[in-house]
Amino acid sequence: MSGIYISTDADRENIPAYLTKGIAFEFMDSHVTLPFRDAIACITNWYNHHDEIKNPELDKIIEDLKIKFSQQGL
Repeated sequence: MSGIYISTDADRENIPAYLTKGIAFEFMDSHVTLPFRDAIACITNWYNHHDEIKNPELDKIIEDLKIKFSQQGL
């Protein structure tokens, strides 16, 4: 299975057992778990290098994520 999982998901069934805090990136049988701040930095970096998907709505979502998780100190 592949996906991105967030430990604060309201639907606890969507959170893999190995994820206790942060965001997990999973592909096939492998995964990496990062603290929120690092995961948002990875997502932002990826987004900034893919101009073909950029749009104002996604720009706002990315900015909101950076603000939310930098304020929480997570």
